[in-house]
Amino acid sequence: FMFVLLCLTLSVLSSITEFESILIQYAVYVEIIMLVWIMVELGLRVWSAGCRSRYQGKTGRMRFLRRPLCIIDIILSLASICTLAAGSTQDQFPQTVLSGLRFFQILRVVRLDRKGGTWKLLGSVVWAHRQELVTTLYIGLLGLVFSSYFVYLAEKDEPRHDNGPLPQLNNSSLKPKFSNFADAIWWGVVTLCTVGYGDVVPATWGGKVIASFSAILGISFFALPAGILGSGFALKVQQQQRQKHLNRRRVPAANLIQSLWRCYAADEHSMSTATWKRHLIPCP
Repeated sequence: FMFVLLCLTLSVLSSITEFESILIQYAVYVEIIMLVWIMVELGLRVWSAGCRSRYQGKTGRMRFLRRPLCIIDIILSLASICTLAAGSTQDQFPQTVLSGLRFFQILRVVRLDRKGGTWKLLGSVVWAHRQELVTTLYIGLLGLVFSSYFVYLAEKDEPRHDNGPLPQLNNSSLKPKFSNFADAIWWGVVTLCTVGYGDVVPATWGGKVIASFSAILGISFFALPAGILGSGFALKVQQQQRQKHLNRRRVPAANLIQSLWRCYAADEHSMSTATWKRHLIPCP
């Protein structure tokens, strides 16, 4: 994890002109270490996969290499090899090649969660609260469509001002006219999600009133899925902790029951007929 974080940090900082000449060589060293680490780990995983019957032999090894995580490791290895090979022919590490391979370096973060526990937890939470999420998304979609349509009706006849909707802003990018319904939908998404880019703004009083109600609607309904997922995560984690605690208590309880049953079955006064009693066998 630390190597991946260090590699990503160096990649980001090396894109800055002031740090480019200083961090390029360190990026090369970290890239080599990550390449060796990934290739050795992939080789050991392929070698140890033969302990399972479905991955034995050449066919089984190829089946193992077709797994998503193995494909990610192969892509990362090839990308690192190409980057280092291109850098060996130049005086410095090719920043242009690094810029084209940013996506493959981001994939290193994906392979940290090899067992997929994070995605399984997220999927279970979404599936458990699917009805609530669908309801809130449906209400939010209706609010988006209606608010965008009403703003479009209020602003479609407003003339375009080259100097902006407000004289004191003097910015030609702030144009209040909604030329089509698609612009209104874009404005609705930005407003209801409380982003507020400000590239399209209403100029009439009617549009401003509708925009005010739309902003309140966005806070009320568009924030509900985040709350549902947050509470779902908390409940799921609490459930997993209870399950772990139950599993820790289950094994000692089972051992205690087995020990008590052995003591009862071995007693000569036991009335059980389902247990073979060695002490009742007559001596030869």
